[in-house]
Amino acid sequence: MARFLDLALLLGSVAVTMVTFGPAFVASSSARALATPRLGSTTLRLGSQPVAALAAASAPTMKASPSFAGVGAAALLIGVALARRRSERTLSTQRRLRLAGKEIPRNKEIAWALMCSVFGIGKTTAFTVTQAVGIDPHTRTGDLSEEEELRLAEELGRYTLENPLRRMYKANCSQLLEIKHRRGIRMQKGLPVRFQRSKTNNRNARKLNPYRL
Repeated sequence: MARFLDLALLLGSVAVTMVTFGPAFVASSSARALATPRLGSTTLRLGSQPVAALAAASAPTMKASPSFAGVGAAALLIGVALARRRSERTLSTQRRLRLAGKEIPRNKEIAWALMCSVFGIGKTTAFTVTQAVGIDPHTRTGDLSEEEELRLAEELGRYTLENPLRRMYKANCSQLLEIKHRRGIRMQKGLPVRFQRSKTNNRNARKLNPYRL
C-alpha cells in the first residue's frame, strides 16, 4: 500500500507541475526556435530585417524562462515529500514487533509474516486472526499502529503456539509410541505415517524426517 501511495504522490506532483508550468515552457521553447536562424534558409539572413523583427518579437516571450525555476522548486518539493515518506517507513521498520515470543519482520504483509515467523500459524489461522481484530491481511507489518499491534497480540494469546505447541505435539507422539501404535513406531523410525509407499520410495523420508521421538 505504501508503494502505491508513493507512486500516486509522484504522479500527482508531476501532473500539477505540467499544468502549472507547461504553457510557459512551450512558449519559451517556441520563441527560441523562432529566434534561431537556419543555415539553409534564404529569407533568414544575419543582419536582415526579418531576423531583427523575429528577435524583437520573441524578446518579451523569452522572459518565460524563469518558469524553469518553478519546475526546479516543484521537483525539490517532490523529493522532500518522497524522502519524508521513506524516512517514516524506515522508522516504522526499525521499530520491533514481537508476537508469541517471535520477532515479526516489518517488510512483509502481516498474514505472511505470521505464517513465516510463528510456529503453529498457517494460512487459515493467519487470515482468521487478522480478520478477527479488524486488520487487512495484506497490510504491511510496518504500517500497523500500536493499537492494532496490541489487539493482534491479545488475539494470538488465545492460541497454543511455539514451544507449548511443540511440547504438546511431542507428548502426543510419545503416547502413540507407548501404546505401540503403528503411527508411533513409524514416527520413531522417521518414516511416513499416512500410508505412503515405503518399500522403495522412502529414501527421502529417511533423510528428511528426523527421529521425532
